Amino acid sequence: MNYICTWLCADKKGEEGNFPQTGLPSSSQKHQNIYWRCVLVFFASSKRFNKKERHILFTNVETLPVIDGRELSSILKDLEVEVIHTGFKYKTPKNYFGSFQNQFYEFSILEYISQNDQNLNDQYLISDSDCIFIKPAEKLFAAAQPLGFISFEDPVKPEYVINGLSRNDLKTIYQELLGTEINEIPSYHLGEFLLCSVKNIKKIYSDFEELWPKLLERNAQGLQKFNEEAHTLSYLYFKNGFRASTDASFMRRIWTNPVFYREVRQSDTNLVLWHLPSEKIFGIHQLYQLFFNQNRNYGLDISNPAFIKIVQKAASVPNLSFKMKVKYYLVSYYNALKKRFKKLPVVKKRLLKEA
Repeated sequence: MNYICTWLCADKKGEEGNFPQTGLPSSSQKHQNIYWRCVLVFFASSKRFNKKERHILFTNVETLPVIDGRELSSILKDLEVEVIHTGFKYKTPKNYFGSFQNQFYEFSILEYISQNDQNLNDQYLISDSDCIFIKPAEKLFAAAQPLGFISFEDPVKPEYVINGLSRNDLKTIYQELLGTEINEIPSYHLGEFLLCSVKNIKKIYSDFEELWPKLLERNAQGLQKFNEEAHTLSYLYFKNGFRASTDASFMRRIWTNPVFYREVRQSDTNLVLWHLPSEKIFGIHQLYQLFFNQNRNYGLDISNPAFIKIVQKAASVPNLSFKMKVKYYLVSYYNALKKRFKKLPVVKKRLLKEA
């Protein structure tokens, strides 16, 4: 059986991470609702193209919320999405790394699969919720089947720093952890995507169990450590001899906001899965409004060609309209000014009193 999954790990008050894009406390319902809307659009896109695969949402939220006046549990039931609750076991200390602390929740997911699925040939595709399918995942699962694994890299230069570490830094840490010299600059695998067989998930999770206390110890000693799930998965893949696929036809991280960084290709229209990290409050929100508030069947009655055109326009892939360009600039600058305003001492003091 092939499974398509995403996840939402909700931070509790006092355990917030830094999520610059929303500018909101990650424990707030307003922040979390942005991600819940992404979850719904993700599954609506997948159910359209992937009818044979089973769909799972992993979350640490015990009671699913009401979103925009509708029960999330009811919508997920309509979309035939199984909801699996699992706690967030691998929490990093406050001084570990400021951003995206809940990314280590992915290892709680791998733990659950390792302990509860004994069919070693089952395959799990686990992606971030700000991803959208524009084609069936059948060929993606088929490509992973021979090794029970497929992953993709971000081909950044060895000295380029992502979330506190460069690929050169990764090499140094790998050598220290493995106790041996390595003769290559490791790949930085895309952390928003994992596709493995249960057999390999069990291997990866077993190695993570051994690695986790070492990461905490390195942090306590002030040593470099893996700051997020992509650093960690890249190491676990390397240790097990897994290498990134060179097939560029499946998925890509697509940066769409021209205010910060836009890197969109005409060939993106041929991919299976788009990761759209800049579109949570833009295109994905627009698709949510269309499919869940304006369409009676979550957009599933729309033909596939029409759906793809709608997604392309909403996400500005591959073309950026003048209207959308203006919206990116207005919203982005407004949010930036709002963040600066909130940092003013008088405003910050008032906000703390109201919290």
